Amino acid sequence: MKRFALVIVILAAASMLPSILPAFAQAAMSSWPFLAEVNTRSGAPGAYDLALPLQVMDKSREDLVDLRLFDANGKEIPYALRIRRDVDDKREVGGRLFNYGNAGSKASEASVDLGENPGEHNEVEIETAGTNFRRRVDIEGSDSGKEWKTLKGGDVIFDFESQHKAVQSSRVSYPISRYRYLRVRVFADELTDKEAPVITSVRASMTLREQGELASWNVAVPAYQLLRNQGVPVSAWTIDLGGRVPCDRLTLAIDADSFSRPFQIEAVDDPQNIRLVTSGELTRRIGEQRTPIVIIFDQEEHARKLRLLVTDYSNQTLPVSSITAGAPARQLVFELKEPTNQPLGLFFGNPKATAPHYDFEKDLSARLSSPPLRTALGAIATNPDYKPEPLPLTERIPWLIYVVLGASSLALAFILFSLARTTLRSEPSHTEESSAR
Repeated sequence: MKRFALVIVILAAASMLPSILPAFAQAAMSSWPFLAEVNTRSGAPGAYDLALPLQVMDKSREDLVDLRLFDANGKEIPYALRIRRDVDDKREVGGRLFNYGNAGSKASEASVDLGENPGEHNEVEIETAGTNFRRRVDIEGSDSGKEWKTLKGGDVIFDFESQHKAVQSSRVSYPISRYRYLRVRVFADELTDKEAPVITSVRASMTLREQGELASWNVAVPAYQLLRNQGVPVSAWTIDLGGRVPCDRLTLAIDADSFSRPFQIEAVDDPQNIRLVTSGELTRRIGEQRTPIVIIFDQEEHARKLRLLVTDYSNQTLPVSSITAGAPARQLVFELKEPTNQPLGLFFGNPKATAPHYDFEKDLSARLSSPPLRTALGAIATNPDYKPEPLPLTERIPWLIYVVLGASSLALAFILFSLARTTLRSEPSHTEESSAR
């Protein structure tokens, strides 16, 4: 019984090794095959960012969770990864207006209850009676409705009309907040208002507006092929993006005065699984300037090769003189809390790495009070400490599987032979019993 228990313990420990070993391996920089130096110049405390080049994205996982940043002493530095798309998003936070009225002779005041757990908000839209005004606004926040903290002071809302044209702004933004209560105070325009303005409504929202950053690069214009698509003549360009990288647009310079041609773009990395990326029409009218034509995809594509198909019908092939690929930049943001030993090292290319889930990433918006300092990435090199994961035993010793199968067959044959002998020995006794009866 003790031997049996010992065997069970050994088997359980062996079954846990595959899950334990990668955790230890992942903690060592030797599990990452590629590295590049990050030069922050002085290494002074502060926030830094780095735009990832194509070569890093090509050699990394598609989701980029295998990136690791270390200083010269091997200390890991937390980072946040941002995809710099244009953002214009608004989520309205429901609320109830109360306690509105005069706050002195020249100001009106109103409070808004956003309810329990309202989530984040950073903007209010304030509507007031009247036209042709410029009114100062103060915004305060509170969790209890008793103690208030100033969120924004001195901002203005305005409304002007002139020659049948109107210009107005009723929105006031403030730092991201989770306060349940907001208090809005609107001051009279000293030039046009004879009394405190009337606040008619206040609506809070969480608004994100951020201009993105586009990474673009030139790709070689390949020779075109003449094909047929659905029985119609087409010209086809197979475009090599320079690596398996994200791409959400192609910009074409076409040396022709006028044209109108249907097109489609396909992802062709796998010839057995060609996928449509987007389609549309390339057009230019006589007299229009020869500006590059930008094709924006329905969604971002990760690929190495794309194929542009242009339907020609009976026309000549379009003269494409240059092609530029583009995608939202991948930005790595990190913070140095104290002077750090230089250079920093960015490690990547570990296909089995898991997401690090740094706390720094969750608090990024609160940490970045000012734009981070842009840094540069040095040349990509092979990690001299890289140790490839050993191949499975069956690949290192391919003949071992035949030995195991042979031994299993012999063991099975022995068991069957033993069973057969036992059966034959028991048969005469049964025969003798039948004769005696």
